[in-house]
Amino acid sequence: MLKNFLDAKKQTLAKSHDGTGEYDLFEIWKPADFSSNVDFIDRVVIPPKSSVGYHKHANNEEMYIVLEGQGEMKLNGKKVFIKKGDMILNQPFAEHGLVNNSDCVIDILVIQVSI
Repeated sequence: MLKNFLDAKKQTLAKSHDGTGEYDLFEIWKPADFSSNVDFIDRVVIPPKSSVGYHKHANNEEMYIVLEGQGEMKLNGKKVFIKKGDMILNQPFAEHGLVNNSDCVIDILVIQVSI
């Protein structure tokens, strides 16, 4: 199967995990596309001053791959600076959130796998 993630349909949503502001979600791959435990692969574009609220997942792992931009993540209570090229692994039961405190968008790929 071949897809170009830049062709995915845009949905504008708000307050991801009780965060602030709107964000654009592009669903690239869905569970039905896989024969494995991959839940989804999405592209998420977070505008300046928006955030993904601090939260955790129980039975999955999630990876963020930063395609563009920079911001601040809170990982298990510790604040870390993220930038283009960074890959963040959110393990099961690990708490995480993302704040775009810059003047540019943060563009990330999100890959989630059930365990």
